[in-house]
Amino acid sequence: MLGQMHMLKSGTSQTQRQMQIVIDNIANVSSPGFKRHRVEMESLFPNALASVLAEFQDPKVSLDKKRRFYLEFGQAIRMAEVEAEMKQGSFEFTNRRLDVAIEGKGFFQFRMPDGSLSYARAGNLNMDAEGNVTDTHGHPLEPAIQIPKNVTDISITQDGKVHAHFQDQPIPREVGEIQLAVFGNVKQLKSIGQNLYIQTESSGEVSMKSAGTPEAGTIRQGALELSNVNLVEEMMSMLMTQRTFEINVAGINSVNEMVKFSLEIPK
Repeated sequence: MLGQMHMLKSGTSQTQRQMQIVIDNIANVSSPGFKRHRVEMESLFPNALASVLAEFQDPKVSLDKKRRFYLEFGQAIRMAEVEAEMKQGSFEFTNRRLDVAIEGKGFFQFRMPDGSLSYARAGNLNMDAEGNVTDTHGHPLEPAIQIPKNVTDISITQDGKVHAHFQDQPIPREVGEIQLAVFGNVKQLKSIGQNLYIQTESSGEVSMKSAGTPEAGTIRQGALELSNVNLVEEMMSMLMTQRTFEINVAGINSVNEMVKFSLEIPK
C-alpha cells in the first residue's frame, strides 16, 4: 500500500505546484509584456513487475525469436519543466511618449545594478533625474539613451530612432537608438521577476539588432504589449487542476481505508 500512497502523494504535490503557476498567470493578466507559463509533467520511471513468457524457456523456440515481456506500471508524476509561451500579446494604445511595444521577436535590454544584462518585453519606459531612459524599476536601457532637458516632445520611429524636439529648433535632434536583443531559443530565457529575463546557456547567445529588421521586429510608440494570458483558459485550467487534486486526495483516503481494513484482527 505504501507504493500507492507514494504515487497519490506525488499527484497532490504536483497539482499544488501546477495551481501556483496557474494563479501566477492569472495574477499577471494585466502586467505589460508578461508571458504565460505552462507546466510540463512527466511520469516517473516505471516499475517492472516481471516475468518472462513461458516461451522463453521453451527449447523448441530459437534464441533470436524469444522475447522478454514485463508487466510495468508508472510510479507517479513529477514537474519536468515550466516553460514560458513567448507568443505575441495584444497591444494597448496609451499615447504616452515613452510607452513602446515590440511587434516581433526582439527584447529590450537593460543594465542591472551589478553590471549584468537583463531583457524584457515590457516597454513602459521612464526617465530618471538625469534624463536616462530606464524601465519602471530604474534599470537603464542598454545601449544607454539620455533625453536632454527642456524637450517639448519625444518621438520614436519604428526602427528605434529616438528624437528630441525643442521649442526653438524646427528639426528634432536624434539622441539615441533603441536596439533589440534576439535569441536562438527564447523559451529557455530565465525569468528573474519584474517582467525581466536573463540569458541562459540553452537560450543561445544574444544578438543585438536594429529595430525594423525581420529578426527583431518593429517598435510602436505610445503602445504597450499586454500579457498573452487568456483568462478563460486559465480559469478552465484552474478548475481542472482543482478536480485532479481532489481525486488524488480521495485516492489517499481510499488507500488509507484499505490499510485499516487489512490490519483489522479477525474475530
